[in-house]
Amino acid sequence: MRANKNSKTTFAKKFVGGVAVALAVALFFALMTAAGFVIYINTDADIDVNAISPENSLPKVYDANGNLTSYCAAEEIRTDGENIPENLKKAFVALEDKRFFDHHGVDYIRIAGAFVANVRSGRRAQGGSTITQQIVKNAFLSNEKSFSRKLKEARLAVSLERRMTKDKILETYLNMLYFGSGEYGVKNASRRFFAKEVKDLSLAECAILAGIVKSPTKYNPINNPENSIERAKLVLSLMKEQGMITDNEYNAAINENVVIADDKSALDFDRTYVVNALSEACDILKTDEKGLRAQGYKLYTYLDVQRQNALKGIIDDNAYYIDENALFAALDCDVKTGGVRALFSNFAVDFGEFRRQAGSVLKPLVCYAPAFEAGALAPASVLDDAPTDFNGYSPENYGGKYYGKISARDAIAYSLNIPAVATLRQIGVQNGYRALADMGFRLSENDDNLSLALGSTADGVSFIEILSGYLTLACGGTHRRATFIKYIEDRNGNIVYKNFENGGKRVFSEETAYLMTNSLISAAKYGTAKKLSSLNFEVASKTGTVAAGNGNADAYNVSYTTRDCVLFWQGSERYDCPISSKITGGGLPTLACKDYLTEVNLGFTPENFSVPKGISEINIDKISYEKDGKIIAASDSAPERYVVKEIFPYFNMPEEKDSSFDYPTAKGLEASVDGNKVTITFTADPHLNYKVVKRSLFTDDKVILNAENEAGELTVTDTADGILGYNRYVVVPYYIDDLGRETIGEIYTVPVGW
Repeated sequence: MRANKNSKTTFAKKFVGGVAVALAVALFFALMTAAGFVIYINTDADIDVNAISPENSLPKVYDANGNLTSYCAAEEIRTDGENIPENLKKAFVALEDKRFFDHHGVDYIRIAGAFVANVRSGRRAQGGSTITQQIVKNAFLSNEKSFSRKLKEARLAVSLERRMTKDKILETYLNMLYFGSGEYGVKNASRRFFAKEVKDLSLAECAILAGIVKSPTKYNPINNPENSIERAKLVLSLMKEQGMITDNEYNAAINENVVIADDKSALDFDRTYVVNALSEACDILKTDEKGLRAQGYKLYTYLDVQRQNALKGIIDDNAYYIDENALFAALDCDVKTGGVRALFSNFAVDFGEFRRQAGSVLKPLVCYAPAFEAGALAPASVLDDAPTDFNGYSPENYGGKYYGKISARDAIAYSLNIPAVATLRQIGVQNGYRALADMGFRLSENDDNLSLALGSTADGVSFIEILSGYLTLACGGTHRRATFIKYIEDRNGNIVYKNFENGGKRVFSEETAYLMTNSLISAAKYGTAKKLSSLNFEVASKTGTVAAGNGNADAYNVSYTTRDCVLFWQGSERYDCPISSKITGGGLPTLACKDYLTEVNLGFTPENFSVPKGISEINIDKISYEKDGKIIAASDSAPERYVVKEIFPYFNMPEEKDSSFDYPTAKGLEASVDGNKVTITFTADPHLNYKVVKRSLFTDDKVILNAENEAGELTVTDTADGILGYNRYVVVPYYIDDLGRETIGEIYTVPVGW
């Protein structure tokens, strides 16, 4: 037993000794690595200080002609160091790099702390970059997460500090930062968020600006004021802890009532386009805006400067603003490519993220197009527009007006609510929901209900989603997402992304898309979008209005030709502060749409929509259609006034055909004589006219009945004259053709007393 114990002791001693040796070796190599790291980063690197400038921090976004956009070419973002308040510098240093004035480009203490924290968490939870390192990374390096890149970053930072003073480095940093809402540099951010110059910022405002940079969306003071204030409080507490401000200064700043100005006068009309293009590029490349700039990407867009100027000129017109609180936004998209060629708004907005209730503009996409696709409906189908309770859901028409029996075409044109809900119920909510999802709409499980027919969604929809839905119709049923980006190049000129212009997912057949388009052309001719009726080319259009309180929150017009797909919107940012109820989709947005389409198509007339081979225009019998709601093909001989022209897909043609005009008849003819009283009875066809003529050998013919377009059983009585044998009655069915001539069918002679 003792021998075994001695054996274990010997093994333990050997093990402990081996571990000690291993630790010593590891420590030696760690020290050697650290020494090598220090030696490497302190070796001077060739660095171009001139390449580090606020102007170079701007993203590179080009228009459709390959020219740098005016916003990205701007040079008015720089502010000199003497105009930057000390509190603003301290706020950034406290939050981003508290030993900034003590290190020489690399903070070894911070690196060690970050290393320990990352080891403890088992992941890369913290970074150790200084302000100087962030500058050189954005100017010279990629966003790659690798040890070699960090080494280069550290070496360049040390070299930069040998060539530039601390104050100059901090000035450069503050001038090149992105603050969200399209604002680069503290000068523009100060003007935009607080409507004041940088030198006039209060301590609390300085803290807000410092807090934004980590996440310009999350901490944006315009869109997320609560997050912004909480972040600013963190900045102020760090400044107090680090002895940069006193307790009194801290308390005063915490209690300051900061007013967020959202100064729209600072908006460059090119800026909103650029901001949206950058947002889309970040989604495409799975990076953030810092990554876009750091890797030197060049974004080539569809921006058409002439159209952009035209759109700005239209929306800037005071005639479109009857409510000073109304926001206005518009997009113009190329039907062929899906490229957004022009965009304008009088407020900062990400058109892919700004979510609204869609109202009636969703009806064609969620109700009618899926119903056309399923063969459950055609434009001529008769719907019932009357107050209806759909198992507890009882929507009403706008203004409380109801039409009774009405065609699907007219229900679409007049944007009626009851037929839309009934149609969605008929095809099943899931089918409408699926169609929207296939067109790129982001829906929630709470949207699986009949209110979806009227554009009511749990989280709203974006302008880009709406525009993309109508692009699907304009492109013959193939979904194409509205996009700002044509292609993206890296800093070496390699194309890393290209919009697949000819691709897309088929959502509806060509026949369905045309049926929907043709119905929306009617909306532009005589429906809610009739302000477009004076245009000399085909335009399909849909309007929508979302009520809120005692006013309206959203008013839309979405229209498309074979060339353009456009969206015009007026509304309020908050549903509890609506705009005037006088602003509706069929009003100012439609008027602006008409003026814009007129201007951009001067000297150019868009082609008509092409009719797919599977669509036929068929004459349907007007009397059967209007009287009984039955869709029957008209007789080939029918005069125009008895015909309704309507289009049908090959799989949903009328199965019956009227024959009334082929050879007019008087059906069920009967005659009887009681003494000298004559009674003639027959069944009249409402398509035809009938004459009953009394003829005698001794007198002129006498018309005793002239019935025009009557239906059902007709009875005529007469008293025979003189000798019965010389009387007879002639029944003549006839109609008046398009040339005004009587076309007579089978003549019936009723002899009396022969």
